[in-house]
Amino acid sequence: MKKLLTTSFSILCIHTLSVSAQADESQSTLLNMEQKQALVGEAKTNIMSLAGALTATLKQGIKADGHAASVNLCNLQAPAITKASSAEGGLTEWTVSRTSLKLRSPANAPDDWVKNIMNNFEQRKANGENAKNIAHTEVREGRFFLVKAIPTKAGCLACHGANVASDVKAKLAELYPNDKATGFEVGDIRGVFVASKEL
Repeated sequence: MKKLLTTSFSILCIHTLSVSAQADESQSTLLNMEQKQALVGEAKTNIMSLAGALTATLKQGIKADGHAASVNLCNLQAPAITKASSAEGGLTEWTVSRTSLKLRSPANAPDDWVKNIMNNFEQRKANGENAKNIAHTEVREGRFFLVKAIPTKAGCLACHGANVASDVKAKLAELYPNDKATGFEVGDIRGVFVASKEL
């Protein structure tokens, strides 16, 4: 248990948010490098704020009651935490969310263009890029977007791996009957953060 608690945790396993962002042509005409770097820095800060809040909640649940109980805690609190850490909470201009090609919650379903980026991320990983470094920036409809891969770490496997414990599996089936977010291995891209801000 202590080993699990010292790694990244099951629902949200965050690695250093280093960015190897790819800019499209439309973005390069709108933003100079200094502006882009500033926006990427802001986006990373807001992603880390959400990640930290989710991880702290998850860590508390695991320490108190184990992984199965932490699934319930995340189910109840993650939407509110996401809202509070995003523009809806009133403390930032950034909108931050999570999504995946293998969803746990249907409420986190990606837009088609984000799904295309995630498919591209999988190809980049297959070509040898480390998931922790995979990111994409884009200007779309007057907003700056950073899409950042979430790498799977060892601590994630308790709730997202191929051999999930029976009590965790039962809780996932109860709370997320259409869960697809298992079967991951260390180093896989488990999903992405999407951070955006109006320009």
